[in-house]
Amino acid sequence: MSKIRSVVALAATVAGLATGAVLAPSASAANPTWAVTAPSSGTPLAKANGDFANNGGVYATVGINYVDMSNNGKGVYVEVEFWFYRIYGPGLPSVWEKVDTKQTPRTQRMRYVPTNLSTRLPGNGHAARAKIKVCEDVPRRGDVCSNQAQVSFEY
Repeated sequence: MSKIRSVVALAATVAGLATGAVLAPSASAANPTWAVTAPSSGTPLAKANGDFANNGGVYATVGINYVDMSNNGKGVYVEVEFWFYRIYGPGLPSVWEKVDTKQTPRTQRMRYVPTNLSTRLPGNGHAARAKIKVCEDVPRRGDVCSNQAQVSFEY
């Protein structure tokens, strides 16, 4: 049964690549999960949670569910920094490098909005890390953000 699921997942990944789509990961015990809350005087402004997955050996994908808890007219979003542990070769240092930062669209919905953000896995990488925060967009004052959640996987 495991081989059948792997073949189906591989076929879906290939189909997604052919069409330019990136598939959202499904939450599972194998994918590291995360949760963050942007607070304001003890009342949450925004919440987000999800998982981080190796999407077919091609993409690092953060599955995201996020919600505006305040209903104050200001949009909320999730920002993800993608980091990779790169191996450059014998005698050269192996280091964590930030390679991409992406944000979800703003939402003012008081229900969870599912989405995902992805970036391509580098060939000379050994591990992927995502640093994730949820923020309320506050023009002219600076956004109110959660602490960063950090999740990783090796590949």
